[in-house]
Amino acid sequence: MSLRSDAPVEQVMRSPPLTALFSDTVSTVVDRMLTYDIGAVVVESGGQPVGIITERDILQRIVKAGRDPARTLAKDVMTSPITSIEVTKNVKDALKLMREKNVRRLGVTKAGRLIGIVTERRLLDALVL
Repeated sequence: MSLRSDAPVEQVMRSPPLTALFSDTVSTVVDRMLTYDIGAVVVESGGQPVGIITERDILQRIVKAGRDPARTLAKDVMTSPITSIEVTKNVKDALKLMREKNVRRLGVTKAGRLIGIVTERRLLDALVL
C-alpha cells in the first residue's frame, strides 16, 4: 500500500483509537496494549480524550521511577494534551508536525472530535511499502 506524501492521514490512521479510562490502573492499560498489540492508548474522562499513554510513558514514569503499575492511575502517567491533526491533512503534514512537536503519534480529529491515531511508523510504512 504505497501512498504519496499528499495522501490524507485518514488512509493510514487506526480508527477507532483504543481507549482507557482516566481512573484505570497502569496495569489495566498495559494489559490492553498487549492484548491489541499497540504502543499507545488514549485516556478518556467523561467520554472525552484527555491524554495518551505510550510505551515510553510507562518506561519513564513507571519502570524507571520504580512505581507500582497496579497502584498507579492512568491520569498520573498520561501525556496531556494529545497532539492532533485534522483528518484532511496529508501524510507530509503529519510527519512535519511530529518532527516539530517531537512526538511519534498523533490523534486524528474530524471537526474537533478524535476519530483515530496515526503513528510515525504507519506513515513511513505507507510511503515505503
